Amino acid sequence: MGALRQNVAVDLGSSGIRIALEKKGVLIDEPSLVAVRPGGEVVAIGGKARILEGKTGEEEVNIIRPVKKGTISDYTVTVNMVGYFLDEAIRNPVRRLIKPDVITPVHCDITNVGRRATERALREAGAGRIFFVESPLAAAVGANLDVSAPNGKMVVSIGADITDIAVISYDGIVAATSVNVGGRSFDEAVKTYFRREYNMVLGDRTAEKIKNENVCVYRDVRVQPFDVSAFELSGRLPQDKQVRPEEMVKQLSDVALPIVEGISKVLEKTPPELVSDIYQRGIVLTGGGARLAGLDIFISKGTGIDTVLADDPQYCVVNGCMKILNSLSNEKKNELMND
Repeated sequence: MGALRQNVAVDLGSSGIRIALEKKGVLIDEPSLVAVRPGGEVVAIGGKARILEGKTGEEEVNIIRPVKKGTISDYTVTVNMVGYFLDEAIRNPVRRLIKPDVITPVHCDITNVGRRATERALREAGAGRIFFVESPLAAAVGANLDVSAPNGKMVVSIGADITDIAVISYDGIVAATSVNVGGRSFDEAVKTYFRREYNMVLGDRTAEKIKNENVCVYRDVRVQPFDVSAFELSGRLPQDKQVRPEEMVKQLSDVALPIVEGISKVLEKTPPELVSDIYQRGIVLTGGGARLAGLDIFISKGTGIDTVLADDPQYCVVNGCMKILNSLSNEKKNELMND
């Protein structure tokens, strides 16, 4: 029966959930949000729940983010969300009889408690055998780096709340750290700037849109002024402002600085010969948070190491997970389960 099991990768992030299937690629890319009524009734999940954010109806609806900082914060809601999306991705009644093999990434500093909670949630949601892989290792594979080679490679995987930084060689992580900075940290910096400088209140989606489309973390990467419409802080009146991207460079670079510091700390723990490899080959940025304009230049200037953004960085982790799981024979899977 093991040969009939389907391989599934589940990237359960604080901001979004991505699910990839063997031979089909990424089929689910949705916000990690669940709308719940008092009493626990689930109203909507993913993008449908996002539509309800900030809106009120006849009955109160709470919008829950069940995963925070890479850790499950609401177990029951997480199970409902993952189970729903597994059904959406697989759409095969046999899944209930032959549960899929599921691989999921974990942060470098995840605790045993966090790992066990993730395993229980995935199993209750419908997974069969469950395999874990460190997020930066999966990201490296998804970015098409040769992780089996002896030379050192550095990957910086920037998620919603956490950035994983790792040096990889011989299919393993040589040195790593996690930094409590991610894509949402930049969103908050945008919101803080508008509140302080323009007395304007931005919603989460507006701040994220500005981060992705208008601003930069390194001067002159984006120069085109942009218009923002939002409510005024005290009077709650709508107002419009035209803003220059360079206004927020200092605000955003302050947020990005701990990533540069984390890279330096990892390099200090890395053998000199591998450090030399990294200076020659550069740093690879992955993760949705890595798409902030100028972040690659900021890191390169801060570390003195060439830094490049991987193709489709937001999918590197889930695609890497899929490649790793597909490479395992059934015998190897059984061996890993028995370790």
